[in-house]
Amino acid sequence: MLGGVLLLPAAQAWATPDPAQALFSQMQHAARTLDYRGIFVYQDGASLSTLKVEHAWHGGKEFERLVSQDGARREVLVDGDLVTYVRPSTKSVVIMHRDSRTGLPGRFASEVRATPYYHLVLGETKRIAGQTCRMLVLKPIDQYRYQHRMCVAVDNHLPLESEVIDHQGNPVERLLFTDIKLATDLNPSAFKPPVLGPKYTLRWVKTSGAGSRVDDDSHWSFKPTVLPPGFALRAAQTRRFIAGGDPVRHFVLSDGVATVSVFIATHQHPVQTSPNMERSGALNVLTTDAHGALITIMGEVPRVTVQHIANALTYSKVR
Repeated sequence: MLGGVLLLPAAQAWATPDPAQALFSQMQHAARTLDYRGIFVYQDGASLSTLKVEHAWHGGKEFERLVSQDGARREVLVDGDLVTYVRPSTKSVVIMHRDSRTGLPGRFASEVRATPYYHLVLGETKRIAGQTCRMLVLKPIDQYRYQHRMCVAVDNHLPLESEVIDHQGNPVERLLFTDIKLATDLNPSAFKPPVLGPKYTLRWVKTSGAGSRVDDDSHWSFKPTVLPPGFALRAAQTRRFIAGGDPVRHFVLSDGVATVSVFIATHQHPVQTSPNMERSGALNVLTTDAHGALITIMGEVPRVTVQHIANALTYSKVR
């Protein structure tokens, strides 16, 4: 009996959820299932833009509308697993299947709780958009991933602020709500795409194969020993970005938090392209060519991570 009493505190401590992990899970749930509308400022380097958001959850399905409030009008609509991009200035509409983490902050892979490459830490309490929020920091263990800082509302657990920090401690991307309120009047009809005129062009990005399936129907592969630690191939599929266009091979690699896409387009008449690395906010993009294919590697990861993934990519004529 005494042994059981002595073991009880240890068992209770083991069963007690980690406060940072508990807040992270609450944020994930709130960002996906609460109905709300608000205005936020998005900072990408020196560039600032303001957007309006409406978000709802109905029948086990997520709906979202983002509308730019300055510059050329842009609109993004989320309807379950589909996302529609509307650009009235160019009269173009693109529809594609949605990645599970597409949208506002608060969407991470559920694997975050299991990954050894990040640590969740609670920070200070502050006020944003008239609400009290608690800082939640996702700290990486090395230079191959960004740090993520979120301020989570104490009352409803919505993320009111999100920052992406590089290995030197510099912010590369920031999102800050200036106004946000829970909504009771949003329904699926509020998220219908706008009526388009006859001059609009519509493009579907079609995918063949299951998005989570990794198959061997390719001459391309990745050397695990060269990939950044923790990154592994999670999906492989073929896409056609335009009707009748050349098929594009799409690989998805992830460490459980960050995701990197590798697009390989083989052309009948390939054009030589010098390797080129560009950055927009947290997104780094590398374009190059090899073996008659145009290769694009992109993800919200540091430059060194994109370069390592490029170095790990190999080609074999035999398949």
